[in-house]
Amino acid sequence: MALIAKNSGGSFEPIPTGIHQAVCYAVYDIGNHRGEYQGKTVTRHQIVVCWELDCAMQDGRPFGMSKFYTLSLHEKATLRKDLESWRGKKFTPEELDGFDVEKLIGVNCTLNIIDEPKDDGSMRQKISAIMSKMPQAQNMTAVNPSGPAPAWIEKKRSESLEAQRQMGNESNGNAESAHVNEENLQF
Repeated sequence: MALIAKNSGGSFEPIPTGIHQAVCYAVYDIGNHRGEYQGKTVTRHQIVVCWELDCAMQDGRPFGMSKFYTLSLHEKATLRKDLESWRGKKFTPEELDGFDVEKLIGVNCTLNIIDEPKDDGSMRQKISAIMSKMPQAQNMTAVNPSGPAPAWIEKKRSESLEAQRQMGNESNGNAESAHVNEENLQF
């Protein structure tokens, strides 16, 4: 029996590009993942922040957007830059000692959504800016508040170094690389 692969990317209803009011409905910890930065293999503790937007799909459900972050408030970290823009103020030294990102759930903001070309020539939508909620806008409440993590989040969690170690898939050849240490964390 043949197993046929086709170029049949998923279809989805595109979000109108531009400025949208949004509310954060979930922050998911997806664990530590290996990646590459400036030609070196690095380990990053990652999270995903999810928002519902002020516009609805044809079936009436709100559009949603998400963004992956390294869980870091280093001065060069995207999470820090986005949170300072969202909050409309810099972090204090005390806040930089530890900020609970789950406090974002239920907080409104303004997102700028743009289209961006992918390597294959198709387009994807992404968040280009996160800003404070417009003063005149009423607060939104999430229609689909955070519940069990969706399948795509669970898939990312299953790809984490923690999950790989738990399943016994981590290489035992190099004990140093099998352990997540702060020297490998990318900011």
